[in-house]
Amino acid sequence: MPWYPRLTEGGKRMPNATQDAWLALYAGVSVLVALCAILAALKTIDDLRSGRLALDFRDWKSGASALTKLWWCWQLNYLSGAPVILIIAVMFADYLGFATLVDV
Repeated sequence: MPWYPRLTEGGKRMPNATQDAWLALYAGVSVLVALCAILAALKTIDDLRSGRLALDFRDWKSGASALTKLWWCWQLNYLSGAPVILIIAVMFADYLGFATLVDV
C-alpha cells in the first residue's frame, strides 16, 4: 500500500498504472527543469566572464539595474531550453503511453 492516496477528484480510485505513469512523468520533467536551471546559470556565468553581459555596480540605481539585467539574462537562457523540455516530456509521455495517462 503506497503512502499517497490513489484517488481522483470524484473519489474513485485511480488505477495503479496511471498513478505510476503520472509520477514518472512529473519526476522526469522535474529532473529536466532542474538541469535546465543549472545550465542556464552556467551560461549566464559564461556570459559575465566573456563580457557578453556587462554589469555596472557603481551606485545603488545602477546596481539595481544590473541585478535586473542579470535576472533577465538568466530567464532568457532558461526559457531557451523550454522547447527541448517540452519535446522530451511529450516523447516520454508517448513512451509511457498516452492511454495510460488518461485512464483516470
